[in-house]
Amino acid sequence: MPNRSVLRVRNLALAGLASAVLSCTALSGTAFAKSGAYVQVGSRVVRIGQNVQVTGTGGDDSARYTYVCLDERIGNGGWFALGCAARPWTSYGRTVRATSFGRIEFRARLLAKSSPNGAGRLDRVSGAVDVLVR
Repeated sequence: MPNRSVLRVRNLALAGLASAVLSCTALSGTAFAKSGAYVQVGSRVVRIGQNVQVTGTGGDDSARYTYVCLDERIGNGGWFALGCAARPWTSYGRTVRATSFGRIEFRARLLAKSSPNGAGRLDRVSGAVDVLVR
């Protein structure tokens, strides 16, 4: 039977080898592209007739060109497109006047294109942000 010091050295060597293998496995995980679409509003509560500043941002590492668009929904109606950024990889902002009481929702859409003049495909839609008009 080997003495205790030989067993201790062997166990330490095996533990070091196991930790090295685990760290290499964890560091060499699969890579993935980062993508996101976000919307921000200047104020969450406004009075009727006041303006709301809305800004959409976003990007996708796997798409060559991405354009941010903003949508608006009043009450429970459908989504209405406010517009899109003219250049790729830039934010898009609008000033919207609150014209009716209730809730206005805004969201950002991210369109991905393979060329600046090519057809765009919907890449991602942000969560909606509510603005209360009173």
